[in-house]
Amino acid sequence: MSVIVATCTARELFEKKTIQSSEGKEIKGKLTIPEYQRPYCWQDKQIDDLLRDFRVHFERDAELPYYLGSLILHQTEEQLNIIDGQQRISTLAILGLISEQVQEISLEYTSSISHQQILKNIERLRSGLSQWKNWVDFNRIQFTLVVTQSEDDAYRFFETQNTGGVRLAGPDIIKAHHLRAVPKVHQTNSARQWERLGDLNSVVMALLKGRYWQRIQPRNVPSHRQPKPIRDCIVSEFGENTDIGDDVSFIRIRSISSPCGDLRNAIFQQGYDVRQPINAGLNCVNYLAYFQKLRDKYWKNLELPHIKGYVDFCISLRELEGCGYLQDLFETCLLMYISQFGEYKLESAAKKLFRVVYSRRVTNQKSVRESSIPAFINDNPVLDWIALSYTPQQCFSYLDAFKLTVDPNNIRDTKSVKARFMKDVNNIFDLQIKDGHFDSQFGPALTNKIVALGGPCDE
Repeated sequence: MSVIVATCTARELFEKKTIQSSEGKEIKGKLTIPEYQRPYCWQDKQIDDLLRDFRVHFERDAELPYYLGSLILHQTEEQLNIIDGQQRISTLAILGLISEQVQEISLEYTSSISHQQILKNIERLRSGLSQWKNWVDFNRIQFTLVVTQSEDDAYRFFETQNTGGVRLAGPDIIKAHHLRAVPKVHQTNSARQWERLGDLNSVVMALLKGRYWQRIQPRNVPSHRQPKPIRDCIVSEFGENTDIGDDVSFIRIRSISSPCGDLRNAIFQQGYDVRQPINAGLNCVNYLAYFQKLRDKYWKNLELPHIKGYVDFCISLRELEGCGYLQDLFETCLLMYISQFGEYKLESAAKKLFRVVYSRRVTNQKSVRESSIPAFINDNPVLDWIALSYTPQQCFSYLDAFKLTVDPNNIRDTKSVKARFMKDVNNIFDLQIKDGHFDSQFGPALTNKIVALGGPCDE
């Protein structure tokens, strides 16, 4: 990896002056934000923190420069593409224009999100100019420039460093990885498609669990309290481990042969498979877009009047207390089922999945801990039951064979999360079970009710 390192002030950077590295090499070019970068998103908190740091620093020592971290740049013949540091550079550009320390900014923004945030920040900073103007001096704000001649080298360096600013989450890093792999003629459209998807954290975590929690290649998903290990897993699974190739989707096709040899094909769902191999570029962009749309349609927005029973049931699930980790697993199960079998008996499938997944709420004594979910999956591989089923009927047979038992501890404590959960489920399914008989009747009654609601599973 060939890297040039230099130090410069904010004024030198914005005035496009040639900067000399410690080895005498020249760094020059127009500062540019690649189209595939995430939008400018710094808000009041980040800007206020920066201005406060300026004030505290220069009140303590007016002569000592303020170090604003590293900028990672990819240098071409005419441009310095900003790989890491866009949020800081954009904020400084706004401060410089308002305080008239710079006369012209060449940065261009294609995202409407960036445009809106820039206008909002300009209005707020202009109204408070007198409060911060004396603490922003472009001659005393200093950067370290890390410059590479290769875009891939720049991103490899970026992904292993802790530089300043708001850190990127896993989905933001894989965005840059895959949009760089898209042919340049399609990069703008792909970047806009990615932006329209909104926050991908939830769907990426659901897919990560769907791909990691399996018997063939079991892997651990880090706790939500470990953001860096989670980010590393996302970057590894959806970035580094992707291949080079076409936009390929793997789906289940049922072929029926007639006595004369004719084939009749049927497809449950046209899309991607949760556990399929992924190629860099458009394949990963479209893979994530597909599952984000599934999640929006079948869990988040639920505008599905033709399957009202399913909608009402999911709304009830989202209101249950003390079930956050179970709900996350349930979402992964839903995405996997719908991506394979579409809406086929979806209400029945959701209720059967509920009986299995939410059993942890009644088979344990007290709370459901995050660490207990992988152990539950190991003993009851519900994701494998879905993934390895060729038909919904086969999947239902796996789910129906699961034995639901109830631990009687804490049921009679009306204030416990467990007791409240059982009462809520009692109401959802109209089980008509009295509190004192939860321990003996809940499991069989819930099982029988779901089987009755599900009905026969004909083709």
